[in-house]
Amino acid sequence: MEKNKKPVVVISIATALCLLGDSMLYIVLPIYWREAGLLSLWEVGIILSVNRFVRLPLNPLVGWFYQRISLRTGLFLAVGLGSLTTIGYGFAQGLVAWVVLRALWGAAWSLLRIGGLYAVAQCADKGNRGEMMGLYNGLYRLGSLVGMLMGGVLVALLHLKGVSVLFGCMSLFGIPLLLHYFIDFTSGAHRTEKAAKSGGSVWRNNRMLLVLFSGFFVSLVFQGVLTSTLSYIIQKHGQEISLLGIVLAASAWSGVLQAVRWTWEPFLGVQFGRLSDGTRGRIPLYGVSLLVSAIGLVLLPLALPFALWIGIALFVQMGATSLTTITDALATDEARYLPTASTLALYSLAQDFGAAMGPIAGYLFIEWGDTLHVLYIISAVVFLGMAWCWRRAARKDSIQKHDAVSV
Repeated sequence: MEKNKKPVVVISIATALCLLGDSMLYIVLPIYWREAGLLSLWEVGIILSVNRFVRLPLNPLVGWFYQRISLRTGLFLAVGLGSLTTIGYGFAQGLVAWVVLRALWGAAWSLLRIGGLYAVAQCADKGNRGEMMGLYNGLYRLGSLVGMLMGGVLVALLHLKGVSVLFGCMSLFGIPLLLHYFIDFTSGAHRTEKAAKSGGSVWRNNRMLLVLFSGFFVSLVFQGVLTSTLSYIIQKHGQEISLLGIVLAASAWSGVLQAVRWTWEPFLGVQFGRLSDGTRGRIPLYGVSLLVSAIGLVLLPLALPFALWIGIALFVQMGATSLTTITDALATDEARYLPTASTLALYSLAQDFGAAMGPIAGYLFIEWGDTLHVLYIISAVVFLGMAWCWRRAARKDSIQKHDAVSV
């Protein structure tokens, strides 16, 4: 394994282990909420969303935190918190206890996510940053896939308490992993030198502002709107749908589509990232991905034959993989020329805000006369606008480089 790739892989695996418990809850808690000491299903909704809203004010604080401690220290703290909260799920009773645990998990995730982005920004160079970002995203999302699949199966045998303790103990393996295999490129003199070279302000950097908006809107569409409304769209084809002799409920088809994406991300994410590292840069592939995703979003709410609809949905999920990977890579590109940790914390804040607003926007449009298709069309139009803005930014960079060479 390449020396600079090793820290990113180690952080990815540690993050995946911590995600086991979080992802398990999305499958288990809506069914076993009484075992968790809850009184009604609306409390489940609060519990599953509170960690995301907690991260909004925490992300800037974590960015400030990483400017003053080593990356290894922050990651140790994150893994410890993640393990503690996951084990706590097995003993928590009542809404207050669950909200506290989920708030702690929100802090752990902020440390993990910003730490992972920071590691990619520091360890990668211009020639492999996209590839390493695809590798990082793909590997840690396998934790979500395993957590959902194993959690759904094991809870029937071990109950919520047993699964929570098991996943919490598995998360603890991240500590020896970080201790023995993680090389911290952000500590000591290297971090001081990098901080001294970083200058300027995010708010005066037009390209970084475009990155922030792109991160916000890509997360709003794919992590928020699409994830939360996919089952609703599929239900229009029927409560139970048959494809190639396989009959599944609408919610199950939604889970299958999400699982397919998480399965291919370690491979496709790396490929998209590697392509964006090529001589033509990230913008051409980013523009094509935005265009393809826009077309897919317009088609997705239509009443098409289910086999054709599945093909379109997979195409959109592929666009999500490409856009997420390249947007993250663009963020780390720009963060190299700014105070890195605080810039990436701001980028993570934009993503979390988009992901939190997405479900709200989706169900507001459903309530407003079942106009969800209008939201998908608006999203497609915004994607086309983003493609135009990035093409313009790339053209401006090209002119500046040409002028510099001429001088």
